[in-house]
Amino acid sequence: MSEQKYSPPIASFLTKQSVSSLAERIAAQTGYVAGSDLEPIVERIGGKVTYQDFWELDNSASGSIRVEKEGEFEIFLGMHTSQDRDRFTICHEIGHYVLHYLYRLSADSKLGPMQAARYGADRTEYEANWFAASFLMPSTQFKESYQAANGDIYVVAAQFKVSLTAASVRAKALGLE
Repeated sequence: MSEQKYSPPIASFLTKQSVSSLAERIAAQTGYVAGSDLEPIVERIGGKVTYQDFWELDNSASGSIRVEKEGEFEIFLGMHTSQDRDRFTICHEIGHYVLHYLYRLSADSKLGPMQAARYGADRTEYEANWFAASFLMPSTQFKESYQAANGDIYVVAAQFKVSLTAASVRAKALGLE
């Protein structure tokens, strides 16, 4: 049996604002509530999350997401990372699925399987990060929470169940810090 070949993700080249708006709309459509569990949403859109032992990561799928086809994908997470970090990673991988698979599929109906490489640093990674931040921390709700917490980023991060780094980056991106 031959091994399946996976294409790398190709950037959507949507603007940061377009990616953010899309992520917030998808979060609302899937019924996501800030801080809630993400695995049911992954399952609802056809995916599954697989946790791997630290030692398995090098010998397993080299990507953090592997998409077979529309409605069939798998997100790989290490068991050595924090829950807050995992939440961002899950949304980052959903971003790859939406922006770099479904968006491309709308233009290329013969699109084959895709796999995003772990630890990439190109335009696709920036787009997936923008998606994750906006999905997890919608701009209006984040601004309101930030103001209600008097800028206490620890309180805001806890409310959205994200890392301090993710909350700080989001605050800066929204012009709050």
